[in-house]
Amino acid sequence: MKLIIFGCLISIVPVVFIGTFSYVQSTNEIQEKVNEEKIQSMQQVNSNVEQILTTVNFTLNRIIDSAVMEHSLRRSMIAEDFQIHRDLRKELVNLQSMETRVEDITILNFERDWLMNNRGISRLDEHPDSALYISFLDMPNNSSWELLEHEVFEEPISSGSCTYSLSLVKKLPTFQSNKFGLAFANIPTCTIADMIFSDNSSEEFMIVNHEFDIIVHPDEEMIGQSLLNSNYVSSLTPFEEEKTGQFNTTIHDEPYTITYHTSDFNDWTYLSIMSINELTAESKSIGWMTILVTSLMIVMSLITVFIISRRLYSPLQRVMRQIEYHLPTLRKNETDDLTLLENQVTHLFSSKTTMEVELLEHKKQVKVLFMNRLYQGIIKPSDLEEKLAYFNLNDMTAKWRRHVVLTIKLDSMEESVYEAADRELLSFAMMNVAEESVRGIDHLPVVWVNKSLVILIGFTEEESDIQMNSTIYKLTEQLQDNIETCVYITVSIGISLPFVKLLDASRAYQEGLEALKHRITLGKGVIVHYETINSGKHTLIYEYPQRAEEELILAIKVADKTKALAHLKAWMSKVFKDTYSPREYHISMMRLLNNLLLIKQENSISFQEIDVEYDALYEELLTIHMKEDIEKWFKTKLICPLIEIFSKRRESQFQNISEKMMDLIHKHYDTNITLEEYAEKMHYNANYLSSVFKQETNYTFSEYLAKYRFKKAKQWLIETNMTVKEIADKLQYKNSQNFIRSFKKLENMTPGQYRKEYSRVS
Repeated sequence: MKLIIFGCLISIVPVVFIGTFSYVQSTNEIQEKVNEEKIQSMQQVNSNVEQILTTVNFTLNRIIDSAVMEHSLRRSMIAEDFQIHRDLRKELVNLQSMETRVEDITILNFERDWLMNNRGISRLDEHPDSALYISFLDMPNNSSWELLEHEVFEEPISSGSCTYSLSLVKKLPTFQSNKFGLAFANIPTCTIADMIFSDNSSEEFMIVNHEFDIIVHPDEEMIGQSLLNSNYVSSLTPFEEEKTGQFNTTIHDEPYTITYHTSDFNDWTYLSIMSINELTAESKSIGWMTILVTSLMIVMSLITVFIISRRLYSPLQRVMRQIEYHLPTLRKNETDDLTLLENQVTHLFSSKTTMEVELLEHKKQVKVLFMNRLYQGIIKPSDLEEKLAYFNLNDMTAKWRRHVVLTIKLDSMEESVYEAADRELLSFAMMNVAEESVRGIDHLPVVWVNKSLVILIGFTEEESDIQMNSTIYKLTEQLQDNIETCVYITVSIGISLPFVKLLDASRAYQEGLEALKHRITLGKGVIVHYETINSGKHTLIYEYPQRAEEELILAIKVADKTKALAHLKAWMSKVFKDTYSPREYHISMMRLLNNLLLIKQENSISFQEIDVEYDALYEELLTIHMKEDIEKWFKTKLICPLIEIFSKRRESQFQNISEKMMDLIHKHYDTNITLEEYAEKMHYNANYLSSVFKQETNYTFSEYLAKYRFKKAKQWLIETNMTVKEIADKLQYKNSQNFIRSFKKLENMTPGQYRKEYSRVS
């Protein structure tokens, strides 16, 4: 049943989706095409009607502008004017044709009192419709299309059966402001309706004028009504938003679509009203066809799914019979065949996997223990061959004739992104990187031994010393690069002397550790061969850099941090420039530490002031093995804190001196006193006072004195009536012009201008 349901879903759902999608798409396409055709048809009707109107207007304009019409308007049209009447009739006949659809033309001359149309010429004052014709002279425009109702005229204006006519009315004469005549060109509305009316019974077509009154409609009873009163639309908003468009509406509870186009020629709007049910008739037939095809495909899919699912389930059914026969109690807990089979297979594989993982983990732990005992030298010779065979290492080690041990140590975690809690994770990552780096090279398992990552590399008899050294060089370089790239931390590597017996691995491990002790002089990220330590050299007499230490202490006392750090670096380079033993380095570090503590004691500086503990200093220093870390320790623990204390004491003294100098200036600014006299009064060297004052105020003595005098000068200019000369004399200027020039340079105005400006503001 699950197979059948699943098969039905993957076969029926796409069929239904595709069928629905096809129907919706085809319906939308048909609707869009019909809408486009309606708009095009509307524009074509508009073009045809406007062509007729344009032709009538052009022809009538040509007639009324002709010499015959001009001559006729001056005549009274009596018997003597018969020739003129005939010529005018000949002109008017040209306007009445199938192309223009004009049925009747009427010319009126109110000044000469005559009316001429298809029925002849008559006196206008005797005509029953003379008053109605005269009213057209009040039209706002000289030319206009008007809707004329035939019943309004007592004398018929049309010989046809139409009730209304569209008449082009023009005032005469054309080029005179005083209008005394009219010209009517009448086109029956039914002839325009016949021209544009569609044979489609479900479509209605009409034309409305700029006031939205119906002027052309197949039903003449609708002509003259407002579009809003015709129940076709409830609002004129759509026509005001766009000149061409479509919208849906409801007429007599049925949906309709209205297509419209507003002409730029005379603001008439052409409308087509079409039933949506008629438009979607073709879509419905497509829908029924889609349902039929989809239903057939669904039935075929059901039959196919049933047959295939039966064939697929046959092998599973045979397996279930075997399970029920051998394990009859399982069916009580599970009623679903697939779930029961899945649980049994999963349980079988899970048991196998669990057992393999446990055995593999156990064997891995035993292997690590074996390697640790090998490097620590506590494994027996009799056990070595047995363990190598147990771990499948005997075939590989039997080919080795020489061995080398690589000891890898982490340099420092202080400047890395790791914290102490990350050490275990870091160790795991470093081991993985190391195992990947030695892949393809004969080696024993990589293990951690007392915070050192140890790798034993084996070489066959065919490999020469050059090949062995080249392999070790490339491997150690690759190890360093890979660990730094992947783990973002630097390591150093110690390389032991080559050895033959595998049991000598413990001695080689100690050689690697001894080689790594020389990081104290070589720095971080080094690779040290044990065979290069003191190779071919005698023990040197150790000399302590006394001069560098004295310069360092002097820089600390004068609070010159830059020089102090430079002398510290010089001291470090001299101490570690020769390959002394680690013991000798420790002696130098202890000596410098004692002398720095002596400075602290002599200057009455407590341990609380530099924020250190006396008991921990020596232990901390002895645990550091890198040159850069030792220099950083001296800098942060003692040198920088001592410099900060000496600097504060010095600043306090400088501030006191500068305040006394400013006080003397404020009291004696109006005298001719000099810096040397101030120095004599304060019992200091003049140059020393000048440098201290400059450092504290950013001004020299003379600059500050001039600045303060100008301050007093501006105050006197505003608050007193002292003259400029009096102020200059009081401020020790030799003449007032010098004072004025100096004042203008400083304030961009003369003292008099300054007094006038700021006294007014005050």
